[in-house]
Amino acid sequence: MALKVAVIGANGRVGQLLCKLLKTSDDFEPLAVVRTAEQKEYFERELGIEASLTSIEESSVDEIGAALRSQDAVVWTAGAGGKGVERIFTVDLDGAMKAIEACQKCKIDRFVMVSAVNANNREMFWNTKLRNYYIAKRTADAILRGSGLQYTILQPGSLLSESGTGQLCPLGALEDKKSAWYAIQREDVAQFIKLALEHPERTIHKTIPLANGDMSMRDFLATL
Repeated sequence: MALKVAVIGANGRVGQLLCKLLKTSDDFEPLAVVRTAEQKEYFERELGIEASLTSIEESSVDEIGAALRSQDAVVWTAGAGGKGVERIFTVDLDGAMKAIEACQKCKIDRFVMVSAVNANNREMFWNTKLRNYYIAKRTADAILRGSGLQYTILQPGSLLSESGTGQLCPLGALEDKKSAWYAIQREDVAQFIKLALEHPERTIHKTIPLANGDMSMRDFLATL
């Protein structure tokens, strides 16, 4: 039976890539959670993917729960996208909190969070222009860790838009890249989300930094 996966933030670039990837597999049945009627029409008519018109920012926990109720897993790929401090807190923080609370109420155990590089390292982000963004991400990650859900937190580096490489940087080598705020192709993030959903035994209750490197994804997964 196909795993039903709700993708919150499906209209973003990682979200779209993930929905299309899941659609190609008989093992998954994606639900695109979007915030405009135009986005819903695009997913359903152009991509043949079921969509739910649910604004994570404006909807209540119960309304979000109603949209997610039949799902087996939730993937969070949403973000304010540089639209100001207020939306950082209403989307990246409170929106994520509401999604987590909705999963708890609906007994949806599996939750994959796409966070950000070094979100757990206050010293790395405190004196940067992205401090408010990272405070929101760090807090949302901490709430997810304490939620009781079967979580996976992915912390990709700077997101790139070229073709995926299928290669990741070994965890032990990431320390050398921290000063450069390492990078990864969006296609590779989407591919690894799919792998995480396929292999909960390797990824549940883990926070996983992601950067492109020279190790195959399968080999990387085996090290977790």
